[in-house]
Amino acid sequence: MSDSESSSANFQSSPLRRADVRFSKHPRAKRYLAKVDREGNIVLTVPKRGTQRDALAFANDHRDWLFEEQQKARAALVDPKRLRGLQRGDRIWFRGERVELSIEKDWGRPLLCFAERRVYIADEDMDLRRPLKGFLKEMAKREFPALVQSYASKFGLEVKKVVIRDQKTRWGSCSTSGTISLNWRLILASESTRDYVIIHELMHMRRFDHSPEFWALVEEACPSYREHERWLKRHQEELAW
Repeated sequence: MSDSESSSANFQSSPLRRADVRFSKHPRAKRYLAKVDREGNIVLTVPKRGTQRDALAFANDHRDWLFEEQQKARAALVDPKRLRGLQRGDRIWFRGERVELSIEKDWGRPLLCFAERRVYIADEDMDLRRPLKGFLKEMAKREFPALVQSYASKFGLEVKKVVIRDQKTRWGSCSTSGTISLNWRLILASESTRDYVIIHELMHMRRFDHSPEFWALVEEACPSYREHERWLKRHQEELAW
């Protein structure tokens, strides 16, 4: 969907701040430059007569691209041991809490167990991501549409459709046709953080951009939105399995 058709909440949808970037003053630079280094740091080149303030504004104009590059760089640094997938004893986020994955047997059949949930699996030594992802995605499909409609009613908005998607760098989106799309991984976050993303997308039905006016609407509807933005940003890599 093109930018003209939808507005979305990425893993880093709030504006970049000074603490999020590194500045590099370069006397021979003729313009502002932004890049992501091998460690995933956003580095801004400031020309001789430039300012950090203008460099940060330049970075925010390109923050979606910078964020995508940051995700790629950080993924390249992942410990190779994590390539084995999820196994018993690993811990994942669920409802905003860290929970351990364990395996039990039910008349010889292996069961994946976490947070009082039980999921039948084919093999106790398998990568647990696939059955876990399927179970959690179905849970999101059952829960999220009603939540969206409830909040839409609260704010006097009309949502035509709610879609649950599988995305690694986007939490949700809102289309001009009245469709709200949400990432199933919001089931991993706390209920309050999940609700913030829903509110964020609903506010796009009033303001279809990320302007200061839009963020004012978000803050009025969810005063603690910055806290939720920070949590999502801090744990983005852990949630993107």
